Amino acid sequence: MRNGIVLVLLWPAAAFGDDLPAGAALRLGGTRFRAGAEVAELHFSADGSELISRSPVDDARTRTIHWNPATGQPLAATIETRRPGSRVRWSAATIPDSTRGIAIGDDGVPVVRDFALEKDVVRLIGHFARVSAVAVSPDGRRIATASVDGLIRVWDAATFRPLFEPAGHTAAVKSLEVSPDGRTLLTAAADRTVRIWDLASGRQRRAFSIPDGSHPAFTADGAAVRIPGPTGDEIRDLVTGLQITSPMPRFRESLPLVKFAMRYVGIAAALSPDRRTVAIARHDGTIELWETASCQVRRTLPGHGAPCRDLAFTPDGTRLISASTDHSVLVWPVRIRDVQLAAAVRRETDAGKLWNAMAYGQGPQSYAAMARLAADPPAAAAMARFCLKPGSAANPIADARAVELLEAIGTPQALRLLRDLAEWEEDGPRRREASAALNRLGGLPYRRDGIRTIGGTQP
Repeated sequence: MRNGIVLVLLWPAAAFGDDLPAGAALRLGGTRFRAGAEVAELHFSADGSELISRSPVDDARTRTIHWNPATGQPLAATIETRRPGSRVRWSAATIPDSTRGIAIGDDGVPVVRDFALEKDVVRLIGHFARVSAVAVSPDGRRIATASVDGLIRVWDAATFRPLFEPAGHTAAVKSLEVSPDGRTLLTAAADRTVRIWDLASGRQRRAFSIPDGSHPAFTADGAAVRIPGPTGDEIRDLVTGLQITSPMPRFRESLPLVKFAMRYVGIAAALSPDRRTVAIARHDGTIELWETASCQVRRTLPGHGAPCRDLAFTPDGTRLISASTDHSVLVWPVRIRDVQLAAAVRRETDAGKLWNAMAYGQGPQSYAAMARLAADPPAAAAMARFCLKPGSAANPIADARAVELLEAIGTPQALRLLRDLAEWEEDGPRRREASAALNRLGGLPYRRDGIRTIGGTQP
């Protein structure tokens, strides 16, 4: 024990749902029958109880997924090594006990064809992207089709109606935006739709068609969505869904340079509102949270298991939202207290040891120690008071982490220390960090005589 400060033990955090990656709190859109990549091969099991898809991971590996054909839920997934020189090719699938079969037309649409009569019976319209594989169940009652964007659909072979309607987007989600009040999410996808979601419940509120290549966005008040088109902008009300203005000519706005550059090279990025964290999506789908003060990775999120196309923080910075080629959107809690701690860190009660790890440790070690301290606000505030005495030697990275911890716990003791740092420290990183934290918390610095200060001067 150091400095006489001891932390209480933590109970383990509750586990997330089985269908979510570790660390994610909510999924917007469906994952049923979403392979996450081009489906190169599709077939039913011998008894028809499973539908098996194969998608290339890279030049040497293939992902095989076993699906429940009735529900669309994945039953198992494996990564297999592709044999040298092997290549999967699709072929027309015949319907048992009939003269019909399924073929893929030149335009990429699957066609039910009667080979005896030499004519097409029906075109199965339901994929946005080109269909890359087809299959028929052994009893001839179901048809399965899969496309290059990873969507799988199952059809009734007698009526040619889909047996399952996919939820949410049916193609890769390309961009997203959070409304100014942080309650609503806008997503745009390659299926030429923009969808509006409630971030609290994950429910879809509205969906609108958009022109190819359009980049929709919220209006300034967040009450409507602006849809750019070839002749001008169309504005749709989020409550009624009605068009509230005629298309208006507009000048094309350019994306911020950094975000444009990231998209150009195939990597998504976002800066948190407090500018402490940069989220970067890697090509393998994982998402890294970088600390701007130290340029170190603090935390890695498992991602979608498929490439990520866009990232955005909510206005309050408590959640990160990712859009993926798997047709869905994930919501990630990213507050300090949302970090899942290892058992050894949860059991640690030496506040001094944790403080040193937070202030001087590398990214993941530092962030875990900060999260453990944040779980016991009185002990964390006492350690901060001891280590951040006004006038003490400054360390930009350690000071930034300490102020972040005080802002996260937000107790009266923490606020008093932040005000002391903002008032009595000489102008420097520590003072600026403390002042910025107070402004985000909604409390401007106070002098010790009780006079509220604005911009460092008495009103």
